[in-house]
Amino acid sequence: MKKGLLLFTTLLLIAGSAVALPSYSGLRGLNRTVDAKPIGSGEFSIALFSFLGLSDDTRTAQLSGGVQDVTDTEYNGTWHITAGVGLSEKFEIAGRVTYVWNCLHRESVEGREDLIGGQNENDDGFSAANLFLKYSFNPESDFVFGIMPWAGFGIYSGGDSPYVTNYNQFDGVWYPEQPMFEMRRSMIASDLSAGIDLLASIDLHPVVLHTNVGYHYFKQNFQFTDVRYGTGDSVAVDMDVEDPVIHVAMGIEYPMTGLTLFAEAEWRHFLNRDFEDGNGERYDDMIIVQPGLRFPIGGGFSCDVVGAFGLDTFDPEWSDLGHRFYQEGGNPTDETRADFAPFPEGYYPAMGVGVNLMYSGTIAAAPGTGIMSGTVTDARTGEALEATVAFPGNAIEPAGSDAETGFYSAELPEGSVSVAVNSPGYIGVNETVSVDGGVDFTNDYALQPEPGTVMGSVTDIETGLAISGATVAATDDPAASDRTGTDGLYEFSVDEGSCAVTASASGYLSTTESVDILSGDMVALDFQLQSVDFEPIYFIVNEYNIQSEYTSILDAIADNIIANGLSVQISGYADDDYTEEYNQILSENRAEAVFDYLVDLGVSASSLSTIGYGESMPAAPNTSAANKALNRRAEFVVLTINN
Repeated sequence: MKKGLLLFTTLLLIAGSAVALPSYSGLRGLNRTVDAKPIGSGEFSIALFSFLGLSDDTRTAQLSGGVQDVTDTEYNGTWHITAGVGLSEKFEIAGRVTYVWNCLHRESVEGREDLIGGQNENDDGFSAANLFLKYSFNPESDFVFGIMPWAGFGIYSGGDSPYVTNYNQFDGVWYPEQPMFEMRRSMIASDLSAGIDLLASIDLHPVVLHTNVGYHYFKQNFQFTDVRYGTGDSVAVDMDVEDPVIHVAMGIEYPMTGLTLFAEAEWRHFLNRDFEDGNGERYDDMIIVQPGLRFPIGGGFSCDVVGAFGLDTFDPEWSDLGHRFYQEGGNPTDETRADFAPFPEGYYPAMGVGVNLMYSGTIAAAPGTGIMSGTVTDARTGEALEATVAFPGNAIEPAGSDAETGFYSAELPEGSVSVAVNSPGYIGVNETVSVDGGVDFTNDYALQPEPGTVMGSVTDIETGLAISGATVAATDDPAASDRTGTDGLYEFSVDEGSCAVTASASGYLSTTESVDILSGDMVALDFQLQSVDFEPIYFIVNEYNIQSEYTSILDAIADNIIANGLSVQISGYADDDYTEEYNQILSENRAEAVFDYLVDLGVSASSLSTIGYGESMPAAPNTSAANKALNRRAEFVVLTINN
């Protein structure tokens, strides 16, 4: 049962790891922000985005009783149908078709419904089609750049079309049977639109930041009859309006277990509307803020729920195509009317909500590729690790191993592929794997924790002077050790965990301290030793017999140990004349020979211990016969005084 549950969980993680969800454009991203990183070769997405905006706007109504300010409510529904596919590891393409619905709910004012033909006016239809392309640079890194050109054209602009029959003409009237252009989104679509955006995304693990900066162009055509209320005067208008726009969008996402939180902001600056109406208010900038959350719902499907808040200022008179000037008796030119034309794609609503349904999957593994999968674990404990499996030199998106299971999976091209596996606090693995086309294979990685570092000084407690030649070692791992130089300093690496460290030197009482080591950390540990004067003894080449010239020294040492109740460690050493393995055994035999001699003199065996350091701790460089003689030795380290 447990194995089945683990397998099911792993399969869900595998499916989830491949998800790269689209933005409003159909390209990988959030909603209003496009991710610079591509969706991936052979991956695709389809989506339905729905958004409903709500705004209360004050506008001027021309009534039989005179001019009156009224507050109307605008409802703007937008549906994007998108499809995108990764053509390579760097190139992505997407298409979008947009359906919109506009509704103006008029404030009930006596006589107004009779004049305009009802309290609600609706218009809807397929409005525009767009094509988006994206090329990404260095997509395998955490800092990705991209470029996104795009183009679009209008399908429907307010009249009858093969897709919808428009019964109400545009979005309201100034006068019966005449269109009104005073809504936030009064025109359904632009005749032509195009642009190019520069993209940048940075993965800060786990937070991801996105920035889009672009130049957009829109062209709209307006054909209508402007009527001067109360006089019957009218004028036919047929004009094109062009709008260059600076576009900036920014997004931040925070992936969590089973959920991604995100927030976006979008700003549009209309270059040809760069002026104000004498009251200090400007209408050439639009800003919207949109927070949301994204979560999987199974089977490759995911869902977004978003809210939005428009931060711009809207005045209906700025979207009336100069009607107010004509109503006041003037004859505005086309240039003046263009200054007050409805903004392409409209103003953002005052507030809005959206629900999106998305599906992401893989078409098929490309010919000449193979799937490499496996687990990343801690080599010491076997526990799963959250790691990055990257492929330097290849335009392949790094794979991340799951923190719960350690599982990862990546599609690799045929041939030799470099692999780099890294996890914070662990020693990375770098290797080259051979990939056979159409063949899946398993590569498991067990990472060794990064060692910690212990460093410090060894000094004489009475004089404060550095002790040269002192040995500082981890009690449970003599290989984790160092010997001080003339400055009394030492440094060595040791595995993570609690560790006892002992400092010892010939003629000094040894000292032991406990320390907690974390992977990659450095711990400072200084020792001050109390001197006890025991001279070392020396051996001839390749022997461990006690030489007669040192018997008097050993006799004195034995007397001192017995008289003072000392516990002493005997350390054996060798020069480098033979193999490292042979010298290790030779050093141990030298220590044992001294041990046996002292016991024969009456020293308790329980007060003595031995250790061999082989050739690893030379007293002098093994560069001459005299120096080698100094390295064939036994030293005495007083561990404790028991009296």
